[in-house]
Amino acid sequence: MSTSMAVMELVEGISTAIDNREYTVGFFIDLKKAFDTIDHGILLEKMERYGVRGIAHNWLKSYLDDRDQYVHMYNVDSDLQKVTHGVPQGSVLGPKLFIMYIKDLCDVSKLLKCVLFADDTSLYCSGKDIEQLLDKVENELTILKKWFDINKLSLNLKKTKFIIFGNKKINEQAKLKINDVEIERVNENTLLGTIIDNKLNWKPQINNIKSKISKTIAILYKIKNILNQNSLYILFCSLILPYITYCVEVWGNAYKTNINQIFLLQKKAIRIINHANYCATTNPLLIKLHALKFEDLAVLRTAVVMYKAHHRTLPHCIQELFGARDGHYQLRGAHMFRSAGARTDTKSRCISVKGINIWNKLDCELKTCNSIKKFKRNFKTKVIERYKASL
Repeated sequence: MSTSMAVMELVEGISTAIDNREYTVGFFIDLKKAFDTIDHGILLEKMERYGVRGIAHNWLKSYLDDRDQYVHMYNVDSDLQKVTHGVPQGSVLGPKLFIMYIKDLCDVSKLLKCVLFADDTSLYCSGKDIEQLLDKVENELTILKKWFDINKLSLNLKKTKFIIFGNKKINEQAKLKINDVEIERVNENTLLGTIIDNKLNWKPQINNIKSKISKTIAILYKIKNILNQNSLYILFCSLILPYITYCVEVWGNAYKTNINQIFLLQKKAIRIINHANYCATTNPLLIKLHALKFEDLAVLRTAVVMYKAHHRTLPHCIQELFGARDGHYQLRGAHMFRSAGARTDTKSRCISVKGINIWNKLDCELKTCNSIKKFKRNFKTKVIERYKASL
């Protein structure tokens, strides 16, 4: 599962609770030296329980055992020391072994829902009454703390935080404790590079992106007379585009007043790349670069998720957000999803609602593309044609 899918799973759970007039307590766990404290014996025992036995189990044991390490500094090497804990970092297996190690964390609590991605662990629970909800969460966290202790993982309680999500007014004195240690309550937190706020309006995320790309745009402006258009566009694709497209399928459907702030910066960058006047119309410039406006980039990324949902290639937890398709035969309805309703703006902007609306409005020709590469190319071509028609 990708980082965007993990963030999407959490946001969908929270937005559904808000739509049901519920509060959600989101708990963001920080582990001390997570990859370095894994106990080899416990890991191997869990792997056997998951079905890794015989030769495969022996190979894994051999991979972990008899490892030595040393420190090299100022041309001096330290003595070799045996590695008895942890998984090799920087390896392909490292994150996968860690996930297998903490996988059964999801079974510890029947109330808390888990979103796991490597060592980024998030838990959440929803309910109508905030006081009762906090009491329940506190009790469940005490149980989780025991699980971490048994598995020789150390919670960093100073860096662990929680957020109370909801549209209703919340008591500012609401607290959570683990072993008499008070957990810091915040209104926003970074999860896998995306800033999630307690109202899910994505203002902190958008402000963070604005801050980062504004610096790059200033650099582009300074060097615009040194580099040609192609080189400037390469810099744009390397230093700006990743920021405005990362997880955009999750946060890119925010209020238009917030989204427009990024679009204005994108237009500024596009004018610089084309050596155009500061008030030049951007559609001809976008056509020249074969680039999409920010809003259309967000729609494209959302449509790609829906394409995968249509072909049932998404992780199960995300696939089930979209329910069943309307038809079962080779008719127009076979490529449509059943529209999902929403009581609140928060839910209506989520991919489980907005994504279905976007997909159902697409041309049948796009929906029936036989590869995701062709789908992206044809989608982009249609948008560029729309820009040309507006001139």
